[in-house]
Amino acid sequence: MLSRAEFRGAMLALGVVLAAVLAITSLSINLPGALLLQSLRFHLIAAGLVLLVLMVLAGARWRGALFALVLAVASAHGGSMVLEYQARRDAPLGAQIAELSLIGFNVLTGNRRAEELVDFLVASSADVAVVMETPGIERLLPRLGEAFPYRIGCERSQSCDISIHSRLPIAGGEIRTMPPFRYERLAIAPVTIDGQALTIVGVHLSKPYFDEASWFELLTLDRALDTIEGPVVLVGDFNAAPWSAPVARMARAQGLAPGPSYPATWPVRLGPLGVPIDNILTRGNARILDLSAGADSFGSNHRALLARIGLYEAP
Repeated sequence: MLSRAEFRGAMLALGVVLAAVLAITSLSINLPGALLLQSLRFHLIAAGLVLLVLMVLAGARWRGALFALVLAVASAHGGSMVLEYQARRDAPLGAQIAELSLIGFNVLTGNRRAEELVDFLVASSADVAVVMETPGIERLLPRLGEAFPYRIGCERSQSCDISIHSRLPIAGGEIRTMPPFRYERLAIAPVTIDGQALTIVGVHLSKPYFDEASWFELLTLDRALDTIEGPVVLVGDFNAAPWSAPVARMARAQGLAPGPSYPATWPVRLGPLGVPIDNILTRGNARILDLSAGADSFGSNHRALLARIGLYEAP
């Protein structure tokens, strides 16, 4: 059993390690795994608060105070990113003139509950469903097409990943590959609802341990968004939280606004205590009215995002 002094020393050592991790996270140092750490910044801060309490209880009050300062700086940095997102959401708009309902869902390739998942999508009131890892339900696409007659994506099994399914006509939609892996993970679907045009953009970024891959992919996404006029709804599995540095930079450059909250979508078993790596963001005169994560993952390793999007007159 550890003595009080040994326990205090162990807590201090853990504090030094966590302080170094938070420094890497806040300074956006480009090291392997940094994107993952940035996505977990608030989880790391929460773990730090527990560690701080243990430090104080172990008698390391002065060093605990120094560690509290580290946590405060990390919290302020992360909080400033959230506030920046919120400022774009709160930009003034005119009267609401249309509304769209939408589902974004990474359904998992190899999903063993594909029939239930497709039944859920069909029974939903969504106008548009953006599906990542579509091979998980590929054999059931004809069934999904009965409810969503318009589709782009997954025309070829060999390159199938993202697809957009719509009850509204899609005008000239397209699927693009994403470097460096060249998978079909970017979808652009212009639609019109109640006479109002907007563009649904679906994206599936690489996992965070391929840091450089996601940087290339975000650059591709940024350039694609530059070519789109009018309101945009960006939906996808970012494999990163909105407050990770590369995603935040892209969102700043494009003027993307978040929803009223950041529902956790992964890992499923953690429920609301997980990480919001799936996201919906808007640009222009579109705003997310409601945003929530599905209670049942239907065999996926992600939870679905369900959103209502309002379209507004210019202020």
